Amino acid sequence: MNIQPAPLSLGTKLGYAVGNVGLQMLIAAMSFLLMIFYTDVALVPPAVAGAALLVGKVWDTINDPLFGWLTDRTRSRHGRHRVYLIYGALPLAVVAAAVWMVPPGLSPWAAFVWIAVTYTLFDTVMTLVQLPYQAMAANMTQDYDERTSLTAFASMGALLGFFAGSVFMPLLVRAAPDARAGYALAGACFGLAAGVAVAVVAWRVREPATTVNAPPAATAAAEPGWVSVRSTLLATLRNRPFVMLVSAAGLVRLGLTLVQASLAYFVIYQLQGDKGDLPRIMGILLAVVGVSLFVWKRVVDRWEKNRAYILGLVLCCAGLVALYWVGPGQQALVTGILVVVGIGMGAHWIVPFAMVPDTIDHGHMQAGERQTGMYYGLYGLVDKLARTLATVLVAGMLELTGYVPNVAQSAQALQGITAMTGLLPALCLVLAIPLLMAYPITRARHAAMVHGVGAAAPAHQSEHTHRPAWEPSRTLPGGGHDFAHSR
Repeated sequence: MNIQPAPLSLGTKLGYAVGNVGLQMLIAAMSFLLMIFYTDVALVPPAVAGAALLVGKVWDTINDPLFGWLTDRTRSRHGRHRVYLIYGALPLAVVAAAVWMVPPGLSPWAAFVWIAVTYTLFDTVMTLVQLPYQAMAANMTQDYDERTSLTAFASMGALLGFFAGSVFMPLLVRAAPDARAGYALAGACFGLAAGVAVAVVAWRVREPATTVNAPPAATAAAEPGWVSVRSTLLATLRNRPFVMLVSAAGLVRLGLTLVQASLAYFVIYQLQGDKGDLPRIMGILLAVVGVSLFVWKRVVDRWEKNRAYILGLVLCCAGLVALYWVGPGQQALVTGILVVVGIGMGAHWIVPFAMVPDTIDHGHMQAGERQTGMYYGLYGLVDKLARTLATVLVAGMLELTGYVPNVAQSAQALQGITAMTGLLPALCLVLAIPLLMAYPITRARHAAMVHGVGAAAPAHQSEHTHRPAWEPSRTLPGGGHDFAHSR
């Protein structure tokens, strides 16, 4: 196991954080503005746009685990993960720009095909870049608290990117002669910025020497490709702390993306503001998230990570429920509510990403093999499925309640918009809390786990050596033990 006792340098942390600026810029722009771009600018029916986006996520059910397995077995002179950043930066810039360039006058069927193709291409390249980028972090340090520090830097980079994607894109669009040209120009600028940011990480950050070209396990190397993918996937799914964490984080992502996808509709139609209010409101929300990151870093240093995450979700839920009763013109009230929501959201920006590497350590102890790519592949799959499901739900709600773009909405449409912005997201967050309460990895247990892996014999050792204290022994009917999960 790669254990790096020395702290990571400031330059390494800053260089790594730059990548999140570019990647989250794209994610934010699409979370906040892609659906309203399709419906109000490209004039694509909401149901058509939602169905086209869903095509990309069907492919995601295959490509995330597959690419995760692939990165774990990549061997190159540039490293296991860094090679994908080197060769993926330029394609990412191109396909990210293409998403915002829907030709005018398309029929619903042609619009469906255009959106499905461009978004699927973007999603594929994004996976090939973002998954290795995230997996690098798990191998850069195995220190419990140093991971939180690295995550705090990465989260600050993500916040800057999210701010740029949600605030600067509307400003660029408004500065253009018309909205369609503005989105095309902004998409090209954002794609270029993301490509440059990924290239900076490839230039500044190096993988630890012990993980760059570490050979795969002998058993995995001898297996046929699909059998190897399947065995690695099953081993990952046997990791109980990881499954609990990814399930909780997926519910939270679903809820927060509902907020992001609905917020523009909420501001324009429920608050009866204008499109110039969007950058201000989004800027306030993200500024609060940014300030709260420093607070959450201190909280996580003193509390267990799952408890800090739960506290953030409770605060966020309280604010989201309050949004349901906001009426037209109450901008000041919305600002106060968004302060509470932003403080709570800050926990999601830092805590789960510091928890994933801990679950990977647990998986290493179970299986005797470190598979960072598959873990981040599954985590990314759940995250992106939640984002797309939220977008499809918003599109379905708009269609169901009779939404008509660029006019005053009916009472039924407004009720749907407010429910999607407040109550339904809060429900998603509430459902995640029991999973986090049962999450078993604490600071003390992680320290014992890392020590146990470092001192353990090879993977063929007995289950008793590798089994963590919170997992029961697996006994077969004849009295023997099941070693399958230790591969």
